[in-house]
Amino acid sequence: MSENDAKAELVAQRIAELEAEIHRHSVTLAHLQAVPDSSGYRYAAERIEAIVAEIEALKAPTEKPKPEKDGPPVHTVLLVIGAIVGLYGLAEHVWTAVLLGVALVGISQLVRHNAEDS
Repeated sequence: MSENDAKAELVAQRIAELEAEIHRHSVTLAHLQAVPDSSGYRYAAERIEAIVAEIEALKAPTEKPKPEKDGPPVHTVLLVIGAIVGLYGLAEHVWTAVLLGVALVGISQLVRHNAEDS
């Protein structure tokens, strides 16, 4: 059994225990409806609210969603710029531009691999 399955099973077991406790406190509230100012009524109502909050926290996803990015990835921009500079250098026989374009393409690949790792 994997660690995630074990955690999910423990969470499900805890939720079942909490739901049983809610049922007990609901019965207590039903019996104490005639005296809503009593401390027992207040305790049962507060405990039900706390249990519901705990159940919601357990059911909430544990992983935070990744934020969406606004623009294209940096490696794509560097790749395109490098390709354009390199092609311009080849067309005009400017070897410095060709080297700069190849360097940008290489850097874009390094940036892409670093972005995929994190």
